[in-house]
Amino acid sequence: MSKELKKNTTPKKTKGDKPNKSSRQTLMVTNFCKNCETPMALDQQFCSRCGAKRIHNRLNARNLIEDFADRFLNIENQFFKTFICLFTKPEDVINGYINGIRKRYMSAFSYFAVALTLGSLYIFVFRNWFFDDSLMSFGQGFNGVTAEGAPGYRIANPAQDVWLRDFVDAIFDYQSIFSFLLIPLYALVSKIVFLDYKNFNFIEHCVIYLYSYSQTQIIGSVLGVLFVWSAFGQLAVSFVTGILPFVYTLYVLYRVFALSAGKLVLKTLLFFIIFGPIVVLFMAIAGWIMYSLGMLDSVLEQIKQQAETIKAAKEAAAVVKDTISSDTLRPMVEKLKDTLQFFVP
Repeated sequence: MSKELKKNTTPKKTKGDKPNKSSRQTLMVTNFCKNCETPMALDQQFCSRCGAKRIHNRLNARNLIEDFADRFLNIENQFFKTFICLFTKPEDVINGYINGIRKRYMSAFSYFAVALTLGSLYIFVFRNWFFDDSLMSFGQGFNGVTAEGAPGYRIANPAQDVWLRDFVDAIFDYQSIFSFLLIPLYALVSKIVFLDYKNFNFIEHCVIYLYSYSQTQIIGSVLGVLFVWSAFGQLAVSFVTGILPFVYTLYVLYRVFALSAGKLVLKTLLFFIIFGPIVVLFMAIAGWIMYSLGMLDSVLEQIKQQAETIKAAKEAAAVVKDTISSDTLRPMVEKLKDTLQFFVP
């Protein structure tokens, strides 16, 4: 009897048995969180400690796309919610982060990192595919002549182009560091300007400018990528990104500190009065460092070469003007006119 029971209860295996397809697509269910190792019930979907969701399926193209869409394209995700609320109610984002609300919106440094990433993307696209065209368009804005003396074009000067390229490359290379250094500088001046507002310390002022700078940087980078193919578009984007940080920062301060229009004007004037000498001091220190490292001599030499180039272009233009007089051009124009009248009755 026992042998029969054992025989009946033992599953039969056939040659070529393979695991169920559904079992190959699922992960092993554990009784603990795989992120923080907190014990979890088998039917529990979220960790009670870290909030992580239990993942049942193995990675494939479909759930990878779904995960990306849920994290980055969902209007309810932190990035989009932070981006929108920094326009509609920036005081909720900034004051909420300062007061300990960290799950509803992106943190200040995370948002700043996103802004730097998008800025790096724009710089990568611009430098690799559009920098030479922009450099040429900028160079053609100078008045000059070619080596042959034809008016309307500038003299070819590789040294000038190299200097301009190196200058722009230096701005691109150190933009992130420069931006990071500006945040505490803005916060220091802001702390002095809003000294009568005791509920914000220096670090909390840094948070205000991290959010405001990041917001304008994200907008500028996205617009830059969208209009990088157009010279007019780049000009328009430069204009917008030139005034947007100033206007948006005033808006943020107006909302965060609940200022009246009169107080906003007074605080803005005071900010510039204090910020001006600090910038001069900062530039003086930077100049002293450049001089100590021998970098200032190279810059002065390049400026001298630039001045000599402009002087040579003006002299060449004067020679062309003196060589080609109006008496010489008039017969040529009349002859061309007669020729055209012969072909066009």
